[in-house]
Amino acid sequence: MKWNANLLQFFQKLTYNLVDYISDKDYKEFVRESLKLSSQALANNSVISPDILYGRLENLDEYDILTFMELDKETNPLVWSCIANCFALICYHLYQQSGEKYLPQIIESVDEETIEAYVSSYQQLIAENQKLADQLLALDLETILNDPLVDNYFGRAEIKND
Repeated sequence: MKWNANLLQFFQKLTYNLVDYISDKDYKEFVRESLKLSSQALANNSVISPDILYGRLENLDEYDILTFMELDKETNPLVWSCIANCFALICYHLYQQSGEKYLPQIIESVDEETIEAYVSSYQQLIAENQKLADQLLALDLETILNDPLVDNYFGRAEIKND
């Protein structure tokens, strides 16, 4: 699977914009905190374990992103799809960096289709929501958009024209 730090940073910036579209206040705060943790984990020399982030995606307590995704009937499912896929991609990256051989089942299944699902869901959200499209245009993405891999999934023209 082709990915790099720019692609993960790009997805993370896009995902931050989705937090406000979560209807439940507690879920919204949990996702916001989870994204902050993932930002710290992606930073160089982070001591945050991939297991900690994976626990934010799925855990036995059922206080996690995937559970909220199932329970929240008011929030657009595409919002939750993007959040879950972004988090799965970040966890996958961190597990790969750590050299972990055995991955949680959900993380083990992360592949190119996970990236494509994220992009497809986000593009649908942009098409349905002008406010989100405007937020996207306001982001400082110039450096990231110059990355060929980012351009491959989210072309510069698509972002500028939507």
